[in-house]
Amino acid sequence: MTAISVTARLGRCFLLAALATVLATAAPAVELDPAAVVFKTPDQFKWRDPADTFSTNQTVLLGDPTKTGLYIYINTFKPGRFGVPHYHPNDRFIVVTEGAGWRGTGPVLDPAHAMRLPKGTFMIDHARQVHWDGTKDENGAYLIAGYAPATNIEVPQATGIFTGIDPTAVTVRTPDQIAWKDMGINRRAVLAGDPDKPGLSVQMLRLTKGNNFSGPHLYPNDRFITVLDGTWWVGSGNKPDPARLAVPMKTGTFVTHFGQHAIWDGTKDEDAVLLVIGEGPQTSTGVEEAR
Repeated sequence: MTAISVTARLGRCFLLAALATVLATAAPAVELDPAAVVFKTPDQFKWRDPADTFSTNQTVLLGDPTKTGLYIYINTFKPGRFGVPHYHPNDRFIVVTEGAGWRGTGPVLDPAHAMRLPKGTFMIDHARQVHWDGTKDENGAYLIAGYAPATNIEVPQATGIFTGIDPTAVTVRTPDQIAWKDMGINRRAVLAGDPDKPGLSVQMLRLTKGNNFSGPHLYPNDRFITVLDGTWWVGSGNKPDPARLAVPMKTGTFVTHFGQHAIWDGTKDEDAVLLVIGEGPQTSTGVEEAR
């Protein structure tokens, strides 16, 4: 082979590689129908303290905790911070999403005897019941949902020793206490309410990896979904195409699936754990696939 022919072959290879790069760059990004699904990734969250210099920080994902209606927000806590005993006017539903928290009930603030709440713990702060919490040598983050207003009402501290969580004040389920039920290849844990009935419900879904996708379906009401772990893949409309039209929702992403609009979803090469909050009934209805 002559030097000229070798040069020509190399030139064609470089040209083909450059053309492939241009085509890949020009290919449109996969987009979801915003009437069906919208989402925010963690880098898009707007924090109250963007520089994260204070001991606590907050990002509101839904609603307004100071007004009426459903809200969802995340509070983060640096190590070595405890709040004073207080209560809230309405129930609050909480998942520890990072690190660990420490919790007690009643007016005696006693961090030394507080209960540790590892990542994955679910809690209910019952309305008008006194509790307190904080962090020790780890940071912590809570995802908190409920009906506003979510006012903190402080109470006078008492002296003494904290002797254990009062279950009438706070419900606590550590990860090993959460009851999962099989749903075919996936699993579900209902944490509060009843997804099949009217009213607010909180549930976790564990979706098994392996290119497992649902058909198109919809729900009567909006659902608010946080990816607690793994990657959840979502497509909108009635034409499932996981290879080309699914969008990855990675850990920490907050997703709103609007009622009466079809999606299809599933997993690929890793499991996904989802926290699902919404007004019931949350009954899934299949939608005929487009041909």
